[in-house]
Amino acid sequence: MLAVAVPLAAATRIVTWADLPPSIHGRLETAGVPVAGFPGYVDRLNRTHAERVREGDLDHLVFYLLQSAHFTTRPAIEPALSARAFVGALPAAERTAYLEQGRGDVSRIGPDVRGRAKDLLRALDSRDADPRVVYFRQLAAAALPRGGEREAAVLREYLRAMRFLYQKEFVAQRAPDAADAVAALYRSRGLSTDTAVEAGYVVHLGLGVVKALEPDRRVRRVLIVGPGLDLAPRTGLIDDVPPESYQPWAVIDALVGLGLARLDDLEVVGADINPRVVDRLRTARSSPPSLRLESGLRQSPQLTLERDYAEYFAQLGNAIGVSPGAATERGGRLVKTVRVTPSAARVLSAEPLDVVTQRLTGAPFDLAIATNILPYFDDTELALALSNVSAMLAPGGVLLHNDLRPSFRDIAASAGLPMEQSRQAPIARVAGAPPLADTIFVYRRR
Repeated sequence: MLAVAVPLAAATRIVTWADLPPSIHGRLETAGVPVAGFPGYVDRLNRTHAERVREGDLDHLVFYLLQSAHFTTRPAIEPALSARAFVGALPAAERTAYLEQGRGDVSRIGPDVRGRAKDLLRALDSRDADPRVVYFRQLAAAALPRGGEREAAVLREYLRAMRFLYQKEFVAQRAPDAADAVAALYRSRGLSTDTAVEAGYVVHLGLGVVKALEPDRRVRRVLIVGPGLDLAPRTGLIDDVPPESYQPWAVIDALVGLGLARLDDLEVVGADINPRVVDRLRTARSSPPSLRLESGLRQSPQLTLERDYAEYFAQLGNAIGVSPGAATERGGRLVKTVRVTPSAARVLSAEPLDVVTQRLTGAPFDLAIATNILPYFDDTELALALSNVSAMLAPGGVLLHNDLRPSFRDIAASAGLPMEQSRQAPIARVAGAPPLADTIFVYRRR
C-alpha cells in the first residue's frame, strides 16, 4: 500500500524473486512463500507495512497527548503507568477481552486522559505553528475522521497503544524468556520513528571497529535505513525543541571525525519507510538545522553515565557544526547545541524505502547502517531486508546493526553478509542492576 500511496523516487524499486539468491529462495519456500506466490506476498507486506507506519505515527500522537506540556496545563501522564492504571481498573472479563482480543470500551478511559485529548484536539484545530502540532495536525487530517468522530477515534488509538504497552511492560517482562516475548510483540506493532543520541554512540563505536580493521579505508556512499525522527517517544518527551532526525548528523560527524570520510567526498542517503521522515530530511538538506542534543538518560544517584559515553557526547558535532557549544547538564541530562554547516547538510539526501520489499538502484554503498529497525521484522522479512541491503552494498561493504536475535547471523550469511566483529557499548551504570548497554555488530558483504 505504501508503494502505491506514496510516489516512489526514481531510485526505488520493488524486489523480485529473480533478485534474490537461491539461499533466500529456500528460506522463503520453507516459510510457505513459493516463486508463484512471491508477488502476492510482497503486495501483502506493502499493505501491512503501510498500516504499521500509520499505527506508529498514531502511537506517537498518543504519547504526545499524554506527555506534552505545550498544548495543556494538565499534569503529564507517563504512558506505561497510564496503561497499568487503565488495565487495572477493568473488570476481569473486560480485562481479558481487552488484552487477548483488543476489545476495549472508550467509556472506561479516565477523565485525565480524556481532558488531555480534548485539549490536544483544540490545538490541532487552532493555528498553533509548533512543529509537533503541525505534524500531528497533518497526520490527523490523513489518518483520522473529521468532526465529532475524531475524539472517539483518538481515544480508540489510546486503547490500542496502551494494550501494547501493558503487554510489553507488565506481561512479556514476566515471561520465562522475557527478551523473546518482547521481541515477538515488536514484530507486529506500529513502526516507530523513535531516535535518540545514544543510537549515535553505538554507531560511532562500530565505525571505530571498521577504522581499526582497515585504517586506510575511505567511505564515500552511506545508506542509513530508518533514520527516524525524534517526534514523541514513549517516555521522556522533550517538546521545547523541534523534532529532528539525529542519526544522519551523528553518522556524518563520526565518519569525518574518525577520518573515514571527507565532507567534500561523501554522500549519505537517509532511507525511511515513513514519508514524513523523508520530507524532514529533504528540508534539512537545504535548511541546515540547529540541533538541540539531549541525552535520553538522566543522571541521578541511581544512574551514572559511562565516561566514554559522556566524552562522546562532549565531542559530538565537532566535525559538522559551526562552533558547537560545550556540553552542559540540565536536570541530570547532558545538553548541547550544534548548528549544522551548509557543507555538512549538502552531504545528506533522503529516499522513501521499505527495506523489506524495496531496494535503491544506482551506485552501491560502502556502508549501510540499520539500528533499532530490523527487530520490527520476523525472520522471513529479515531475510528479504538483508538480501536488499546486501545487494545495495559494494563488495566488501559494511553493515552495522544492533539486532540481538540468535538467528540473525545465519540469515545474514545466507544473504551474503557474514559477521566480522561485534562490540558491546556500556552507556550507563545503574545501582543494583546490570549496566545499560547496546551491542553493535559489523557484517561485511562477500
